[in-house]
Amino acid sequence: MKKKLINIVLFGIIFLPLILWLLWIIKPAYRANILILDKTVLTNIGLEHRAFDWVLQHQKYFKPNGDSYSPEQDYLGFFPLKNDSFLIKDLSKLTEKQIDSLSSSSDMTYFTDSYGIYNNEWYHKQNVSEHSEKVYGGLDKNDVLFLRKMKEKKKLIMAEFNFFATPTSPSERIEAENLLGLKWSGWTGRYFEQLDTLKNPELPKWIVRLYKDQHQNKWPFTKPGIVFIHSNETIAILEKETDLNREVPIVKSFNYGVEKYGIPKEIRYPYWFDITLSTDTSNRVISYYELYPNERGDSVLHHHNIPKIFPAAFENIAASPYYYFCGDFTDSPIRKTFDEIIGMEYLKMFVLNESDLNDRTPFFWRYYLPMTTKILDNYFRK
Repeated sequence: MKKKLINIVLFGIIFLPLILWLLWIIKPAYRANILILDKTVLTNIGLEHRAFDWVLQHQKYFKPNGDSYSPEQDYLGFFPLKNDSFLIKDLSKLTEKQIDSLSSSSDMTYFTDSYGIYNNEWYHKQNVSEHSEKVYGGLDKNDVLFLRKMKEKKKLIMAEFNFFATPTSPSERIEAENLLGLKWSGWTGRYFEQLDTLKNPELPKWIVRLYKDQHQNKWPFTKPGIVFIHSNETIAILEKETDLNREVPIVKSFNYGVEKYGIPKEIRYPYWFDITLSTDTSNRVISYYELYPNERGDSVLHHHNIPKIFPAAFENIAASPYYYFCGDFTDSPIRKTFDEIIGMEYLKMFVLNESDLNDRTPFFWRYYLPMTTKILDNYFRK
């Protein structure tokens, strides 16, 4: 019996990659003109949209000329160059006629991150966790105009955090909210595996500074926790055990989403999110965040009017198809070599590290990959 099991394992190791490669070879390719906007590209690695490019490559979506999408080149936004120089290629200088033409030639668009680039991190390479002047970022009027044109033409729109939040101006945010029937609460948040400033030097200094300013210069946190930041700079914090029975936000999905998109019933999400609600009854919540505060944590949330259950992913397929992810879902630690092996989405499932609460890898493989794959297939290959 043991020898038979060993033979099965060896067979899998030897032949499974070949079988997966052959399946990929025979999978039909699809050519599509996909416009990706990413205003937060600090290096040419393109981390903020690389995960989406990975999906395009592995699901055989190619540019109209047949080439693969390149994370380093095939997007609009901020392009880092050598010696602190950079290039801006976006929609800001286009005329309305040019934007209308671009919306006609584009099959879909994905706004992956509009947060931008800031002075400290770009020019000084120091105090990167402290606030500084904006170099570039935020939605502008032409971004919103392009989205409006895409919606009018019933083209697929996908967007995610940071879409509505700072540094987008209130006027552009309100117009984008009205366009998609969504309303940002002003709150963003993130799980941190360590809130002790001595043990976690990467903890944003501006969060610590603002909290101290609002709490008699005190920072009492020494454990993991969830930090909430409001657009008015109010800081609220829930700490493991002190305020939380379960420290990491959980993304839970309704049966509809589980069946349609192949996503798990629940999964941890340990990164940036926003609290965004719907103002349009045709928006459907696919998944939602759930927090697990104790009695003390519940009172903190109640004091700041922060819900413990709020949407994680919206779908609207009533007239013009669009999706909004209330989190930085595309910012995923995809490695350029190992994770690009054909069939890795199947092999990776057997080696996920579910014990590391701060690891975003399981979320990519188990939630983001099947979700975006199904969205693309439903739109392009139905």
